[in-house]
Amino acid sequence: MHEVFEGNTFEGNTMLDIVRRFQKRVVTTKPVIVADAAMFSKANMRQLEAEGYRYIVGARLANTASGYIAQIHKQLPSTDKAVQRFSYEHIVHKASIVCEFSLPRYKKDKREFDKQVKRAYELLDRNESGRRAKFVKKSKEKDKPFIFDTALQVKTEKLLGIKGYVTNIPEEETSSAEIIAYYRYLWHVVQAFRMSKTDLRARPVLHRTQEAIRAHVLICFMALMMGKYLESKPAGLYGRSGTYFGKFTKLTSVIIELVKCTFCTWITIHWKIVQSFSS
Repeated sequence: MHEVFEGNTFEGNTMLDIVRRFQKRVVTTKPVIVADAAMFSKANMRQLEAEGYRYIVGARLANTASGYIAQIHKQLPSTDKAVQRFSYEHIVHKASIVCEFSLPRYKKDKREFDKQVKRAYELLDRNESGRRAKFVKKSKEKDKPFIFDTALQVKTEKLLGIKGYVTNIPEEETSSAEIIAYYRYLWHVVQAFRMSKTDLRARPVLHRTQEAIRAHVLICFMALMMGKYLESKPAGLYGRSGTYFGKFTKLTSVIIELVKCTFCTWITIHWKIVQSFSS
């Protein structure tokens, strides 16, 4: 199932519509919604809770209060793969945050943190704000237009190596480790998104009318489905695992016939195999 929205539509405003459309097709059960932080807002989480949905979403820990960050920093052990839950009910009813500390993530975050601090001081030496410099903020002093944001530095340093996941699923039903594991399955979605943009050339969309744009997206989505279907098959059936798409591109170009009728547009897609997948 797919949907097309206007290019200037905020992603967070599309999620609820898609969930409700999906629910109409799968009436017997309610799905658990797993999404990254960009797709969710506090309003969306409250609405999903009101409609009886369970969700797992990436937490925006940097946007939380300093006191809350200090609590996480104090109670979460700084050992690799340490996991702990914290109440989030002061923000969203019945919600909690699962926090995990990762040593490899800490090392990566620390390197980036040190670079940002160094860049901030270099900009301040030149009395410049820079472009999107993290630790530089405006000053109220006339002779010193910009100053170093010490409070933000302390706040950021306490979150190094920590990743959070907001959920309304009780720990008695699903453990914290399982919450993290379910969220990590999102890499399949990211992979499909990248494939649609690159291999399937979903962008740029060089069309103007809604009819043509929808046809273009439909074709890309169908090609993605075919690719994922081939990926799910045994490696010996279509060649070595992981190389299916290279062979998939050896198909002839898609011939699209748009037959305009009074009430609808028929889209006929002809695929012609020019080389065996096993070659």
